[in-house]
Amino acid sequence: MASNDWIEVQKLAAEFQRAQLSSSLQKLSEKNCIEIVSKLIELKLIDVFYTNDGKEYITLEQLSREICDELYLHGGRINLTELVPILNVSYHAIESRAQNINQMKPEIHLVTGQLIDDDHLDRIAEEINENLQQTGQITVVELTKQYELPMEFILQQIRKRLGTIIQGQQDKHDQNVFFTEGFLARNRARIRGALSAITVPTPVSAIIAENKLPERLFFAVADELISTKRIQASVNGGRQVNVATFIPDIHSRSQNEWIDNFLKQNGYLEYAALTRLGLGDPKSFCRKRFKESTLLYLSSCCVGSNVLQQIEAAVEEALVSQSWVGVLPLLPSIFDEEDAGQIVQHVLKNSQSFADKDALVIGESSVTSNAFVQNLKLIFRPMIEQKASEVVASGDYLQALADQRNAKEKSFKSDQSNDKKDRKEKRRKKANEGKLGGGTQGRETKTKATKKKYQKGKNDSDDDDNEEYAGGSSAGSSDLEFMSLDEISNVLRKQESLADAPDDFLEDIAGRLYPSLQSSFQEAARLAFEAVLSATSGQRRQTHSELQDRLQLLLQNIKQGQSAIQFFASLDDQQQLTRHLLKTYGSELANELVSYVSEDASVANNAKDMSPEARQKIINGLSQNIRVALQGLHKAIQGASIDEFLLEVDGALSACDVVFRKVDKNKEKAIVTQQRHLLIEQLHAAEDAALALHVAVILLFHTVTQTVLSASGRFVPQIITFLKPHLPPSIAELLSELQGLVIQELKSKGDEEVLKEVRQKMETLVPQVREAAMTYKKSI
Repeated sequence: MASNDWIEVQKLAAEFQRAQLSSSLQKLSEKNCIEIVSKLIELKLIDVFYTNDGKEYITLEQLSREICDELYLHGGRINLTELVPILNVSYHAIESRAQNINQMKPEIHLVTGQLIDDDHLDRIAEEINENLQQTGQITVVELTKQYELPMEFILQQIRKRLGTIIQGQQDKHDQNVFFTEGFLARNRARIRGALSAITVPTPVSAIIAENKLPERLFFAVADELISTKRIQASVNGGRQVNVATFIPDIHSRSQNEWIDNFLKQNGYLEYAALTRLGLGDPKSFCRKRFKESTLLYLSSCCVGSNVLQQIEAAVEEALVSQSWVGVLPLLPSIFDEEDAGQIVQHVLKNSQSFADKDALVIGESSVTSNAFVQNLKLIFRPMIEQKASEVVASGDYLQALADQRNAKEKSFKSDQSNDKKDRKEKRRKKANEGKLGGGTQGRETKTKATKKKYQKGKNDSDDDDNEEYAGGSSAGSSDLEFMSLDEISNVLRKQESLADAPDDFLEDIAGRLYPSLQSSFQEAARLAFEAVLSATSGQRRQTHSELQDRLQLLLQNIKQGQSAIQFFASLDDQQQLTRHLLKTYGSELANELVSYVSEDASVANNAKDMSPEARQKIINGLSQNIRVALQGLHKAIQGASIDEFLLEVDGALSACDVVFRKVDKNKEKAIVTQQRHLLIEQLHAAEDAALALHVAVILLFHTVTQTVLSASGRFVPQIITFLKPHLPPSIAELLSELQGLVIQELKSKGDEEVLKEVRQKMETLVPQVREAAMTYKKSI
């Protein structure tokens, strides 16, 4: 080392010595010390714990040593919560060091918040051994309650010391039980003696209770004694005390002999009888005992081959003779309906002789053949023919046909409404085109085209109707019932071959016959209806021709009424007269069409008196194309538009296959003249003043306008108002005077003097009004 360097070292040593010998000028306060330590802990340069009072620090190693010291002082077992006040440290710090001690020292255990060392556990084991030697057996559950330790921990410690500190052995079937060899030997001898003395099946629970034997050892010892042939017996029912039964072999041998003899003599074994013999599971016992025999196992018993052969012979005889047989009466009384049904199914399934016999099982246990059931239909053939004729003659068949159509087409109601609207638009469009071509000639053109379509033959419409009825009759008669199930059963009960049949058998046969009889009845009704239609087809053709004339006349009256209404200036009067025209002539025309297409003869006879409600009901029962057209006509009558009504008339006539002949102008003039003569006749016959006035103003209106007005009596004032400018003052004055008298008569009811005076004046005026109306002629 250089001399200069050594000099520097000496100087530093001298300064250090002076610093050591000199007194300090500054000292650290307590607060500064705490801050320094906290900083060191934060920087993890040191690892210490605070005490609870915050005045001291303790290192981890020191805390671990103090915990171990306290554990030793407390006899090898201490709770962590007890260390908190003793060591003046937080529970969290003690818990973390206790876990570290548990990991570093295998002889110390941390269990449920307690530290326990092996010395303490050895002392516990010595106490357990002492208790075991005194009682002969112990359970871990009892020890858990006594020492307040987890069951698994105690079980682990006992196993570790078994054979050293603890002298005993663990139960093979229950790991939580320990016993001594002496205890095992004593109870083995007791169990052996108890089982050796038993000669009848005895519940295990009774054996244990009577001899005060430990349940846990009984099954293990019993299995050992049985397996070594020391005890000739068996235990049934598993290892549950309340279920298991001890059965000596001597009893089993006598039991088996009785079972074999009973089966041989009777051909069956009842499970209830086997249960009374002490068998816990009779069906399993029979399967093991008779595994080489062909037994049929039922719900309440098992059946041998002898009984099955008897049933097979009885069923075969019934099928060959085309009769029936009830299997249940042929079986012993212990068999129920379910057992008989299972036997029948087994016999039919496993016997080759029934493959071509067409066997039929009725109810649960009755057997017959399909041929027998089919032969029963012959009984009902005369009844079917008779009732088919009755329903056609009474009209029930037609009503069922209408109801079926109505129900079938309800689901298509919205589509039909849309179709009807489209058809209306097309008709309006065609009508407008016809009007552009010259007034009503457009309508005549359409009528001609419709007629041209049907020039193939005069009777096409009638033939189509007949085809429609014949085709729809089968479906329509679905609502007609031939016989109810009870009625069919009553008929069958009167047959000699079924006199002894039970009610459920007859009900089942009736249920099988019902669809076939119903189908035959519908077919018979259809044929009867076609025969009636064929007989009346000629009459319908004649009716068709008469209908054309009536409808053409009604339509002519409606057109004339429409022209007559146009003479009134008031729109309100026109609307009211239009409604009256539609409700009279329009309703009559619709009634004629409805009565024509209706299948019910009674409707045709009452066509004029048909109410709107009755007409609607009949329309609902018609086929779809006719119903849609007539429904539109029916609604147009309720409206106030003659043009719309005439459009609906065209569609209805087309749907009903009614074609008008060409109108002869001479005939049309004759109709007008005929209408005038009819009014004159009505005026002559009218005796009542109000009626005479009504007919007179209609006749005068016809004379003035050359049109026939359809109006009720309440329109007389409006008609007189219209006629006054067109009549001579004398006639107009007569009409007004008679009108006033009629009104005065209505208002004076109850006043006989006034009524008498008014009627005297009426008697004078009525002949004058009648004469004026009949003789007046409009000047050119």
